[in-house]
Amino acid sequence: MTSSTLPLAPTTTTVVGTGENADNWPWATSTTTPATPHRDARLGFEPGEVATARRRVRSGEFPDWLDHVSAAAACTRPIRLSGQIDVKNRDGSIMHSIDTDTMPDGVIYTPCGNRRASVCPSCAEVYRRDTFQIIRAGLEGNRYGLPPLGEHIAIFLTATAPSFGPVHHRVVKTHAADCRSRERCTCRASLCRPFGKACPHGVEIRCTARHKTTDPAVGTPFCLDCYDHDGQVVWNHEAPELWRRTVQEADRELERLGKRLGVTLRRRYVKVFEFQARGVIHYHAIFRLDGYHPDCPSAIVPADRAVTRAMFASVLDTAFRKTSYTSHTHPAHGGKGWRIAWGTQGLDLKDINAPGGDDNLTKLTGYLAKYVTKSTEVTGQVFRRVDDMTVELHATPDTHLGRLIRSCWDLGIADGWQRLRRYAHQFGHGGHITTKSRGFSVNYTFKRLERTIWRRTQGFPHLWDEQEADLVVYRLGYHATGWITTGDALLANSAADAARRQADTARDYADPDPAPKVQPLAA
Repeated sequence: MTSSTLPLAPTTTTVVGTGENADNWPWATSTTTPATPHRDARLGFEPGEVATARRRVRSGEFPDWLDHVSAAAACTRPIRLSGQIDVKNRDGSIMHSIDTDTMPDGVIYTPCGNRRASVCPSCAEVYRRDTFQIIRAGLEGNRYGLPPLGEHIAIFLTATAPSFGPVHHRVVKTHAADCRSRERCTCRASLCRPFGKACPHGVEIRCTARHKTTDPAVGTPFCLDCYDHDGQVVWNHEAPELWRRTVQEADRELERLGKRLGVTLRRRYVKVFEFQARGVIHYHAIFRLDGYHPDCPSAIVPADRAVTRAMFASVLDTAFRKTSYTSHTHPAHGGKGWRIAWGTQGLDLKDINAPGGDDNLTKLTGYLAKYVTKSTEVTGQVFRRVDDMTVELHATPDTHLGRLIRSCWDLGIADGWQRLRRYAHQFGHGGHITTKSRGFSVNYTFKRLERTIWRRTQGFPHLWDEQEADLVVYRLGYHATGWITTGDALLANSAADAARRQADTARDYADPDPAPKVQPLAA
């Protein structure tokens, strides 16, 4: 006979003295008393996290440590650098040197700088705000050395990819008056595909559902075997080249228009790509039309009044309709290339800085800036870079995204197509999230320099003197990634959150700030 034992593992507390023998005594009523969780657990903190945070706070160097990590306090996984910093005079002589061994933790913390909100929300927000300011400056001007641009014609357009097969989609023909967000839209959608017939594989190409925004079926093909996965990943791969050729065609059309009117015209643009639910990209872009000043060719001046918005829109529409080409040949495509062109549904064109369109300008600028922090989340999956060890985990043949990754991997084995494998996690697309033409606005380098000057002058950038500034030479190397302990992450993120709330409150009560003090030439 095996006797009952009192469990030693932490569990629900029962009446004293019964243990596991309570079920053998019918008259003994078990009184269950749930164990009271620790206060830290009730607040959502792990015991180890709180313990390491307490050790850091109780250490004598906590204030210095908190000031030391302030630049990267909100980052999820900061980069730790170690080495030496030399401060030199203008003549090159070293005034003094600083070794990171003398600093808290023996390293310098710098933000990771990742633009993806799913990886680091803080760095992604900085990237989003920089993008917003860059685009806004390129449309309004009157800052960063740019003249007022209110009289310049500007057009917002969306260029999409062609169809590669029927997919489930959500179309809202009429939005409610209070609908403000496409991601959270609850407006009544049209029927997906009410009419259709079976494909050669016996799959019914018909759907009478009114899909919601969060429906995982949106963007998935009706028949995986009918869908042209190879064609889609090749189009993603060739999209940057298609854009380059389209801009060249727009320049030629603009030159023809200028010759007819007897004026010189120049275009400048900024673009952002976004993934659709089916895993193919499309471009959002803003084109600005500038004129030409013969006495100062680098000046940014409005176009001649003989050029209208309709003319500029026609130039862009013609360029996007005319541009197409054939990609390089591939053995898997019968030794031929794929035809690369824009979708047949045409461009979606909107005027931005038309008279009385300030609200539209702000909305579209924020719309573009929002998408620079996103990756492939809209497809329902976010993948890391794929290699030989992980490709079989992701390239599942029974899913749409898995077949896209498989197409990238199989096509990328041929000469000249290796980039498909490198960017298989982005379904073949390897272009930068945002690009702009020279002269549209300032660049990200300037925005980073602006923050550096702000930190070095303790919030008084007008005191910065480039001629008197000392030269700082960083001889640093990679040490590690991330916070040393979870308690450090808790303290740093909490301090950053408090600073952010204080800044937001101060901004709400402060007077509007005029144009920034730092005024470089437009990049």
